[in-house]
Amino acid sequence: MKSRGNIEPPAAFNVPAVVLLLTGLIVIVHIARAVMPVSWSAWLVGVFAFTPLRYDPSFAESIAWPGGHIADIVGFLTCFFLQSDPGTLMINGAALLILGAAVAWRFGTWRFLVFTALCIVAGSFTCLLFYWGSAAAMVGAGGGLSGLFAASIHFLFKGGSAMAAFRVAGGAAFRKPAWTLRDALADQNVRIWLAVFAFITAWNAVSPLILTTSQVVPGWPANIGGFLAGLVLFRFFDRQPRLRRVV
Repeated sequence: MKSRGNIEPPAAFNVPAVVLLLTGLIVIVHIARAVMPVSWSAWLVGVFAFTPLRYDPSFAESIAWPGGHIADIVGFLTCFFLQSDPGTLMINGAALLILGAAVAWRFGTWRFLVFTALCIVAGSFTCLLFYWGSAAAMVGAGGGLSGLFAASIHFLFKGGSAMAAFRVAGGAAFRKPAWTLRDALADQNVRIWLAVFAFITAWNAVSPLILTTSQVVPGWPANIGGFLAGLVLFRFFDRQPRLRRVV
């Protein structure tokens, strides 16, 4: 339906197809794990999660890891699609729809996918450094989402609320000239969301010690690794004009 003057109203939810596809895959994988036998779900985690002990040469040859050497490689990336519980699934899914949409509109499909993959891998490597030799499995989208957040602070908050951009159809609202990191950090909205990110990362670090003895690796190193990768890689993937700082 068109509004007065034959102008279409703005879209209620402004998300590219590639982001909907990734979010749908995460949801489908989680539902599939919930309905399949426990042994099958454990096998999926063994193959597609990221387990630091796989890369410890003193154990690598003595344990028959599911998935073999292929899983050794893809686990750096596929851990993104495994979520530990429904609450984490909902939070990460919502974050992917918001942050992923903004970066995908700005970068385009293929650069968005490569950028996100590199941030996921960076998060996995960071977990490997912090949890070397751990047999616990790392799952979750923290590395990729943190990288997308790091990219988004350069442009998503320009001109006010980040959510305002999603009321504009297409990607034009996300292609404004990028801030430098210094200017981004000077913005109050960016600082607020950075504080939220820091709190979430700190909570991920301490909550397993308080609430549970779960064999799932706490994902805070992935958050840090993915975020730092996103900060470094943004300028190499962004083809939009950059603001010149006026002194």
